[in-house]
Amino acid sequence: MLSKKIFTWIIVLFALIAVLFSGWSYYKKHYLRSTLQDAVDGKSRGMYAIVFDKLDIDEVGGNLTVTQLQLQPDTVRYNELAHSANAPSVIAKLDFPSMKVTGIKTPKVLLQKEIVAGKVLIENPQIEIFFTNKGADSLKRVPDKEMYEQLLGNLVKIAIDTVSIVNATVITRNLSDGKQLMQFDSVAINLYNVAVDSIHSKDTTRFIFSEYAELLCKSASWKDKKELYDFKLRDIDFNTRGQRVGIAKFDIQPRLSETKFLQQFKYATDRFDISLKDIRLVNLNMASLMRESFQADSMMVGGSQIRIYRDISYPHDGRNRLKDLPHQQLMTLALPMNIKFASFSNSYIEYKERNAKSEKSGSVQFHAVSLQVNNLTNDTAVLKKSPVCTVHFQSKFLNQGPLKASIRFYPLDAQGKFSIEGSLGSMPATAVNVLAVPMGLAKIESGTIRSLKFAFTGNDYRTDGPVTILYDDLDVALLKKDEEDKTLDKKKLASFVAGIVIKKSNPGRKGDVRTAQVHFERDTHRSFFHLIWKSIFTGVKENVGM
Repeated sequence: MLSKKIFTWIIVLFALIAVLFSGWSYYKKHYLRSTLQDAVDGKSRGMYAIVFDKLDIDEVGGNLTVTQLQLQPDTVRYNELAHSANAPSVIAKLDFPSMKVTGIKTPKVLLQKEIVAGKVLIENPQIEIFFTNKGADSLKRVPDKEMYEQLLGNLVKIAIDTVSIVNATVITRNLSDGKQLMQFDSVAINLYNVAVDSIHSKDTTRFIFSEYAELLCKSASWKDKKELYDFKLRDIDFNTRGQRVGIAKFDIQPRLSETKFLQQFKYATDRFDISLKDIRLVNLNMASLMRESFQADSMMVGGSQIRIYRDISYPHDGRNRLKDLPHQQLMTLALPMNIKFASFSNSYIEYKERNAKSEKSGSVQFHAVSLQVNNLTNDTAVLKKSPVCTVHFQSKFLNQGPLKASIRFYPLDAQGKFSIEGSLGSMPATAVNVLAVPMGLAKIESGTIRSLKFAFTGNDYRTDGPVTILYDDLDVALLKKDEEDKTLDKKKLASFVAGIVIKKSNPGRKGDVRTAQVHFERDTHRSFFHLIWKSIFTGVKENVGM
């Protein structure tokens, strides 16, 4: 997991601090350089060498300052380990322009083999982390007891009031080609009440040996493997004491225009443009996070925009999407997850589709979106006690009619059981033309939608349930594309026939309400959202007599 690997260099840092203190106390300044080099070489199995420019010691005041301190990996030694199970999965390269230690209690080291200090301050460090794709994850492989014992060496205890890292830049790369994977800018880390000893090693509430920790990061950025998207995080605020994480903004930005993006693919593909704002995680379980399990009481997101574009003139990929419903995908995630409550507020969602026949695009738009999810989890133990994940959705459809929907997912059901019910309030029927004209080659000339209600039970293969749409004075014209000027013209005869066949209102003249009983067999090559949309559309068509 990335969170563990990002902090690997912090573990290396503690070992470095321990060596600095030990070398100073026992060998004094004129032996320190060679002593540190030998100690770091030994602790890292020859993987790292330490160099520094200047070292100042104030034994009376208990202060130590090191400038231009570097921890450099030995590529020759790595190549020797690369063919064995001992090869590290992560290599760190550290460059510290300045490292200051204050409040060192020298007698503790000499008499009790304890390093006790007030503060360690590291300013403007440059940190590079290389993923080797070799060996095993070192933080998975080394038990906690073995880790703290390696850090301590001949010492009994390391205790530091505060470790502060200010204005760091962290870059991750692939070792094989040096390609940059991620970059973190303006990083600040504070670790409070750090304790490395046999007693505190058993405290599962501690994070990187500290009682609590803070991490601030101005920005983090990376690209996907195909380099089609830029991912950016802004103003990350991570605090273990409050068990909270805040992110001001998370953007997923396509690097190419709609047309050029789709040219990269053989089949129809969704192009995403996403901006999530004000992301907050509350009561995030830090101990579980370090064990690669994501658990939190709540996740809240506000003021977001999600845009999806697809050109259906491209052929469909034909991939079988059986067992690919949303709750089934959640259960296949490699990361165990348990979020009791998640919400999105005041958001905007748009699905834009280009039709090959009309050569035009229509947009399904949801304004003022509010979304709440309860029991968002793939933990089977949790699901056995509480087997349902519920989703509540509210918005203004096309910025016109109020739309509400509730979904109940059953993640443990072998056939992907779910149920959904929803309603759409009053709106002019002509407002649907932004979809009907480009996507369906039909134009609503007049009419008022009074309400739409649907309720389905479904699974991997089908949906069943009633659909009722109440409307007045419906008049529809069918369209065709003029091949010369590419305009959409009215099909006069077909529109005339449609005017006869289509029922003008529901209820009818006698006040009887028509309700369609839908039984829709799913195309398993299509998505969950296609299943729901086609089920509703099937019921609407039957209601209006098409």
